[in-house]
Amino acid sequence: MANKLTWLGCAFLAVTACATALLLAQEGGTYAVLYRSAWRDGIDPRLTLQAPAPDSISSVAMPQFGGVALKVTMHRSEDFAHVASGTPRAEIVFAPVVHFAIGKEYEVRWTTMIPAGYQLDSRQPEIITQLHQSGFTGSPPFALMFAGGQYRVDVRGGSPASTRSFTFGVGAPALDAGKVVNWLLRYRPDDEGANALTDLYKDGVRVVHSTGSVNAYPGDKDAYLKVGIYKWWWKTRPSDVSDRTMYYGDVEIAERRAQR
Repeated sequence: MANKLTWLGCAFLAVTACATALLLAQEGGTYAVLYRSAWRDGIDPRLTLQAPAPDSISSVAMPQFGGVALKVTMHRSEDFAHVASGTPRAEIVFAPVVHFAIGKEYEVRWTTMIPAGYQLDSRQPEIITQLHQSGFTGSPPFALMFAGGQYRVDVRGGSPASTRSFTFGVGAPALDAGKVVNWLLRYRPDDEGANALTDLYKDGVRVVHSTGSVNAYPGDKDAYLKVGIYKWWWKTRPSDVSDRTMYYGDVEIAERRAQR
């Protein structure tokens, strides 16, 4: 059975990857891979972990991901005082290996799996993937989260007034529990907005399309990716849940190169 599940997981990912590749080919351009994780070999020691405990983030055997996945878990009762900004999070940071600069265009691919029986928090949101600004305080320029029983994406720049929110998939997070979800982000950061692009695809279907709106902090050349759970209100506001766990497949980050 394990071998059968592994084969099915690989087949599913291969089909989805082919569909995504076809989509990108239709839009033109080529991409050079800047970084690709390999959880089967463990966690890259160059990456930074922001978590309450050493075992909050680990690589585990999971046939649904074709072998190995990244497991991220945390508990509301844990002490987050020593974690970045002292707020509840269990995230892996890609800043040491790759950055996102204004004026360039990127593609980020990753997969997630919500555990079966996962209880969504009806009282507060939780980010599950984000692009984070460098050298600035404030909310991230791109954040994918659970909110109100659906998925939500926030896109913003340095000003709170620049924030745009997109909700999609009413009830989808609950329906996705136990399934591998494939994500593709097309991202062209622009702190003035004219050339900005933020497109998010879920299992090959575009669910967020944002152009012409600020999606980066002023002059930021070193924004970076974070995957994992971030619940900034967990210690200060009411919540339905006391434990959080998410699974992530390998991450690939590529930069678009001009056609010749």
